[in-house]
Amino acid sequence: MNRSILSAALIVAGLSAWMLMGVNSQAEENPVESAEPKVAELMKVQVVNSVAKPVQRLVSVQGQVEASQVVQLKSEVDGRVNELAVAEGTRVTAGTELIKLAQDYRPAQLAEAQARLKKAQSDLQANLKLRKRGLQSENQIVADRAELESARAQVAQARYQLQHTVIKAPFNGVLNTRTVELGDFVERGQQVAELVNDEELIVAGQVPQQFVNGLKIGQVINLRLVTGGTLAGELKFISATANADTRSYRVEVALNNIEHQRLIGTSATMQLPVEELTGHWVPGSVLGLGTEGQLQVKALDSENRVELHQAELIRTDKDGFWISGLPYDVTLVSVGQHFVGVGDQVVPVFGNPIEAKEEAAVHANVD
Repeated sequence: MNRSILSAALIVAGLSAWMLMGVNSQAEENPVESAEPKVAELMKVQVVNSVAKPVQRLVSVQGQVEASQVVQLKSEVDGRVNELAVAEGTRVTAGTELIKLAQDYRPAQLAEAQARLKKAQSDLQANLKLRKRGLQSENQIVADRAELESARAQVAQARYQLQHTVIKAPFNGVLNTRTVELGDFVERGQQVAELVNDEELIVAGQVPQQFVNGLKIGQVINLRLVTGGTLAGELKFISATANADTRSYRVEVALNNIEHQRLIGTSATMQLPVEELTGHWVPGSVLGLGTEGQLQVKALDSENRVELHQAELIRTDKDGFWISGLPYDVTLVSVGQHFVGVGDQVVPVFGNPIEAKEEAAVHANVD
C-alpha cells in the first residue's frame, strides 16, 4: 500500500515537472507582450492659411451696346443737292460740312434785307434829330423803330436760309447713312443722313428689382463682350421707376471706345456689384459637396483636429471661388481631405497661404 502511494506520488511529481518545463519553454519562445499599446501614426494633410477679405457679390445682366448719340440729320431749308462733301462711313469732326444745297436766290435775298436794314437805321437817326427840334412826331419815331426791327428780322431770316444750305456734323462721329444723292430736291424737314457717335457708347440692360438698391452711380462695371473680350465702364444711369411688365430697372453703363471697335448693336454681359460681403478665396480643390449637394470645406481646429464647415458661394472667378460661412482666420485642408474624417487628429503640413485677389472683381464671372 505504501509502495503504491509512493509510486503514484512519483508519477504526479514527474508529470508536474514535465508540464512546468513545457510552460517555461513556451514562455521563452513567446515572451509576454508589453501592456502599453502602440501609438498609431497620424495622417499627414497639406493645409493652407486663409484670411477673409471684402468681396463684392455680383449679378450678371444681359445688355446691349448702344451709341451715346445718334442723330437723324434733316434739312432745315428747301433746295437741290449741289454737293456731297463726305462719303458714307467717313469719320468726321463737329462742324464738318456733309451736304451742300444750292444757294439759288438766297444771297440776293440777304443783300436786299441788309440794304433795307441800312435804310431803316438811317431813317430813324434822321427823324430822331428832327424830333429833338420839334419837327417830327412821336408816332413817326415809333413807326421808324418798328421798320428797323422788321428789317433786322428780315436779315436774320435771309442769313439763316443761306447758312442752312450747308448741312454740318453737330458732333464727332461717323456718317453712317446718307439718304439723298446729287441732284435730289430736298424739302424742309426731310431726313438726309444719320450721324453716329461711336467713341462714347452705352451698355443698357434691365436689373431685377431685388438688386437695384445695391447699385450706385459712378461704380466701375466690368463687361464681357459677345466676342469674348472684356471692358470696363462706369455706371451712369439707374431708372427711377421699374418696367411695369418685368419689374426691372433700366441701367446704363458709359463705355469709351477710342479704338472704334464695331460694338454698337451687339450684346454684352454687365457684372454689377450689388453687395459687399466678407469671404475667402479658395481653389476648387478645397471645396467638397455634402450629401444634399451643399458646399463644404474641411479645416483644422487649434488641436489639429478635422472640422467641417458649411460654405455659401458668393461668386466665382476664372481661377477659383469666393465663399462665406468660415471663420475670419482659418486653416483649410487643401490636400488629403478625402482621407480624413471629422474629429480625426492629423499632422498639418503647411503650404503657401491663400492670398485673395485684390482685383478679383475684374475677372468675376457670376450669374
